[in-house]
Amino acid sequence: MTARVEEEATPAGHSAAASPQIAPPPPAAPLRSAAARRRTSRRSLVLSVLVVLLGGLIAFAAGQMLTAHTAVLVVARDVQVGSTITADDLTVANVPSDPNLSPIPAAQQSRVVGMVAQVPLTRGELLTRAQVGTGSGLKAGELLVALPLKEGQFPARGLTPGQQVLIVPTSGSTGSTGGTATTNGTPGQPVEGTVAEVGAPNPTTQVTVVDVRVREADGPTLAELASTGRLALILLPAGR
Repeated sequence: MTARVEEEATPAGHSAAASPQIAPPPPAAPLRSAAARRRTSRRSLVLSVLVVLLGGLIAFAAGQMLTAHTAVLVVARDVQVGSTITADDLTVANVPSDPNLSPIPAAQQSRVVGMVAQVPLTRGELLTRAQVGTGSGLKAGELLVALPLKEGQFPARGLTPGQQVLIVPTSGSTGSTGGTATTNGTPGQPVEGTVAEVGAPNPTTQVTVVDVRVREADGPTLAELASTGRLALILLPAGR
């Protein structure tokens, strides 16, 4: 009886020893909590907002650089070379800043008034330092002569700087001195000139002083003629 039990037990023990061992399952990865997910989502949102704001600031700065304007002086009306610049000759405009341009700032207008146009100034153009100065604006071989004129000695429509005129000696009795003026040695020879500036009429004497640019050779004789008052101005066609 005992031997049978031992025989039966032996196969059972052998079977148990030969059975394979089952490995335990690997530990599961820890699950992210809802709070952690919310923190990550908030960081992403803040980063996105910062990127958008930074891009907007860069775009705004670039736009300001491209659209920045500066108040500068602009020629309000045509001004002839040699003419004294007045406040009415200037206006102010806002133009985009450009390193290639060098217009005079509008804040310096008071300094420009009273200067002389060194070149012809055209209405609407930006005024630069090279266009104005303290010189006479006369070309080489030119003189500036002042002609005191009364009504009837120049066209009723008036004169403007840049117009070509013919200064003609007359035999009238207007003036304070006698004698006959000569130009280039020829008595009564007319002189061509260019109107540089026209003064305001004197309310007492009714005399208007007209500055005329003439050739250097004609300057002294024309000044002598002007002192007699016996002259008249004839307006010549434009472009003559």
